[in-house]
This record gives sequence, structure tokens and C-alpha cells, in this order.
Amino acid sequence: MTHKSRKKWIFLSLLMVFLFYLCLVAIPYIPHKKVSEEYKEQFDTADYYSEKPGTERISYVDDNTEALIYRLKMIEEAKEEIILSTFDFNADTGGKDVMAALLHAADRGVRVRVIVDGISGFLDMRGNPYFQALALHENITLKIYNPVNLLKPWKLQARLHDKYVIVDNSMYLLGGRNTTDLFLGDYSEHQNMDRELFVYETDPEAENTSLSQLLSYFEEVWALPDSREYTCKKNTEKIQNCFAELEARYQELKALYPQAWTNWDWQARTMATNKITLLTNPIEAENKAPHIWYSLHQLILTGDSVTLYTPYIICGKEMYADLASAAEALTSFEINTNDVSGGANPFGCTDYLNQKKKIWSTGVTVYEYLGPYSSHKKILLIDDRMSIVGSYNLDMRSTYQDTELMLAVDAPELNALIRQEVAEDKTYSRTMTESGEYACGENYEAVDMSLGKRIMYRLLRVLTVPVRRFL
Repeated sequence: MTHKSRKKWIFLSLLMVFLFYLCLVAIPYIPHKKVSEEYKEQFDTADYYSEKPGTERISYVDDNTEALIYRLKMIEEAKEEIILSTFDFNADTGGKDVMAALLHAADRGVRVRVIVDGISGFLDMRGNPYFQALALHENITLKIYNPVNLLKPWKLQARLHDKYVIVDNSMYLLGGRNTTDLFLGDYSEHQNMDRELFVYETDPEAENTSLSQLLSYFEEVWALPDSREYTCKKNTEKIQNCFAELEARYQELKALYPQAWTNWDWQARTMATNKITLLTNPIEAENKAPHIWYSLHQLILTGDSVTLYTPYIICGKEMYADLASAAEALTSFEINTNDVSGGANPFGCTDYLNQKKKIWSTGVTVYEYLGPYSSHKKILLIDDRMSIVGSYNLDMRSTYQDTELMLAVDAPELNALIRQEVAEDKTYSRTMTESGEYACGENYEAVDMSLGKRIMYRLLRVLTVPVRRFL
């Protein structure tokens, strides 16, 4: 074999190994699972409503700084245990604020358990001295869901997309915010606007509440073999400096956000609900049956007027069929998503450009939002009673690959509050008319994309086509 032939053989061999590895990453997720008959039989839309008030009260957290203050106050209130689950956890300013509060709670004897997605654990936590400082504390346990293991490529697609904080057996916060500057505080010029629900339990003896459902869910995820403990083997001077920095930051937070250290009247801050129910996907790190999407679709079909918020839309053929059946059955079915010139997810934006005609052909009315910040909201409104808020995006990843959580809330007052927001957001949106031309809201101002962004979108519109189900 000549030297030239040998180089060609090596190149082809490496290429075959690489392609085989990609197959191991992708093939397990190519067939979309279906919901079992057992799941369908036990699902009853009537179970999500009640004709009398429940024991859980709720507030709607619609501001990033308010979201940080809620976390600080909740952590300060904790007496026994704090649970934090998050997709993304960064050691930036907002992330350190949460770390400082957790560390102080642990110092006073509160048990703290934190679980983070494996990709975030790999990119942001591995070797990071701030997270190692937390892991060294005797009252803090950190776990990584499905840690990156290149020897098991078939597991790389499964992500933990849940975002919630639970304090004792009394309150929790759940929605779509990650633990980073993009979502907490006012520390970044570029922010994502998201929504969360704060839930306060008024009766500790109440049974089958959403709080008890969420606690049970967390324990199941925490106990999975795929949830591995994050440890620190050596206490270095650098880690000790991080301890000192976080302790000092806690004192600064009391001056920056004094309202988090005042007495809160939880009753006055919250509104009544008839019923709150937790919707979940399967939790194992594998290809999943679409439990949440099936549940949402069934609930949608009970309504007459439906509004869905999603940061982006990446649907497969089964999801398109469900959208079309819902649009045909409803009087009004609106979807609010980001205008591609302002969206924060380039893959979602380019897929929308490719799939726009197919989306519109389902019969839904799409509002393309272009406000001051990119929208990261995941909300479903059904008529004037049901509001569903959480982490689920209208894409194939959230449907078939990731853990996801949504809260279905039967509460007319909450529904009316969010519908006011919908009306305001429409003024910053444009929508396609029957004539094929766009109609723009009074506050919609078109933005010219930079040359670099236009070139990127053109490339991604081609490159993402074969992998769109994994975006």
C-alpha cells in the first residue's frame, strides 16, 4: 500500500467511525414513540377542573428581577429543605446570587438538593470552583441528570429541561426560567423574558396537591441511576475564596434587594385557584412517549378559544396533524412565537422560515412577536378558566426527548391576567392575513437583520434540515 493510499484509507476509516458514532447518537430517537393506550385511558380532561376553590394559591411572576427576589425570599424562608432543579446553572451574577442564598441557608442547617442537566453540568459546572464550594458543604448535595458520557452516545439527546424551586412543604416556583443572567435579575443587556407560577399551599394536611405531585416527581428523578452526584475531591485555596465571595455576596444581596428580607403576606400576594395539576413527560434518559403534548392536545380540544405561547415551533408530522385537528375544532387557535429577526434561538428561527407555510396551513393563526426582548414564554390558555405554564416548547425535543413540566391551573383570575398580557403582546406582533400580506400591531417595528445574521440564517436553513428533530 502506497503512502497516498494509506492516508486515504485512514481518512475513510475515521469518516466511517464518525458517521457510525452519529448514528448511535441519532437512531434511537428517530422513531417517535406513541402514547400508550393505558395512558390514554387514565387521562380525563375533567380531572383538571374543579367547581370549588382548592387549598393552593398562586401568583404570576412576569419579571426577571421579581423572579430573583422570589427565589431569595423563598430560600430565606426555608426551615427544613430547599430543592432546585434547573436546565442551565451558570456561575454568573444571577447564578451566584442563588448560590449565595443557598449557601447561607445550608449554614443555618437547611438541607439543600440541586439537580442540573448533564450538558449544563459538563459545560458550566465541571471543575468550576463555585459549584465545588457548594458540593463541599455538608448540607448541600448536587446531582447531574444524565452526565455526558461519550461512550454512550445514544444517551446524549436526553435532557433535563425542568425548572423549579421547592421550599419545605409549603411553596414552590415553576416555569421556564434557567438559573442564569438571561433570566434572573437585571444583569445583562440581552435578556429572555419568561413566566413562572409561584404556588403557596395554605393547608399542610391537604392531599394530592400539585405540591405533593411535584415533590414525588422530584424524588423519582433524584433516585434515577442516571442522576449522578457532583462531588469535589479537594478543598483548594481557590474554592475557599469562592466560599468567601459567596458569603460576602449574601450580605450585598440584603442591601440590593431589601424586599426579600421583609415580611411577606403570602395570602395577599396570591390569588385563589380551583385546582392545580402537574403535567409531566417520562423521566428516563431515553426516547420518550409524548405525554405532555398528548395531554395539552386533549385539553385544547375541550376549548373554544385557545392561545399558545412558544419561543419557537419545530413540529413533526404527528404534531402538525394535531395542530390541524385542533384548529378545525376550535373557533380560535392562536400561537404567539418570536419574529425571526428578534428570536434568541437561531435553529428555531431558521426552521420557522423553512416550515412557515406548513405551520400556517394547519389553520392556526400565528403572531410573530418583536418586543424589547426575546420571548421565552411557554403558556397555553384555554377559554377563560384554564392556564397552563411551564417549560414545554412546541418542538420535537420537548415532545419526545426531554423531561418537561407544565402546571395546569383552573383559575379564571389568572387566565384573565394573562389574557391582558396577550392583548399587549399583539401590539408588538405581526400576523398573516387571508390576502397573504402581513398585518402589524401598532407597536410592531420591523428590524433589519445584519448581513452576518442573514448569511447565518441562509446556511442554517440548509444545514439543519436533516437534524431538525434534534434541535
